[in-house]
Amino acid sequence: MHKPANLDWSEAAGLLLTGSTAVHALTVVSATAGETILIHGAGGVGLAAIQLAVAKGVRPLITASPARHDELRALGAEPVAYGDGLLERVQALAPNGVDAAFDTAGTDEALEVSLALVADRDRIATIANFAGAPAAGIKLLGGGPGADPGTKIRAAAKFELAELASDGRFQVIVDRTFALADVADAHRYQASGHAAGKVVLIP
Repeated sequence: MHKPANLDWSEAAGLLLTGSTAVHALTVVSATAGETILIHGAGGVGLAAIQLAVAKGVRPLITASPARHDELRALGAEPVAYGDGLLERVQALAPNGVDAAFDTAGTDEALEVSLALVADRDRIATIANFAGAPAAGIKLLGGGPGADPGTKIRAAAKFELAELASDGRFQVIVDRTFALADVADAHRYQASGHAAGKVVLIP
């Protein structure tokens, strides 16, 4: 497929993996127009999930530090601070309930709050909590042991993502780029948990 002309190479490098992961998650939790989804974590996949939810008419709530709330509102999300009291803050934002949840953070808090808010465990998915998902009976997505790789969904998603990006309805948010020679620094930055978007290596 062709690179969308309005994306530079750094943005194009971050389009398919995060975007297809978000499409996979929204598909398996059956997020549909008029519903509310809680997304844990505002990294690259979380940012993609916000935009795809908005495009589908789904209301996205997303957990993030307060410093990032304005950025997330600009993408169409309703941000909520993680930490003590998260459940009550989400309930205040969504008094009529949350229909589905998608965890990109992998924390105990994300799992516990999702289970408390979403009655149907088939509508909760994680790409990060490999230890907790099996016992909780929620969907585990990705390439790890016991996870659903979603091969067909992800393969089909790339065309949808390219179209959305070409039309300006999907942004790839690149947080930082690193020269290939600085790959160790890139890994350390990614592992810090502070990346607010994609981290891209430039050959």
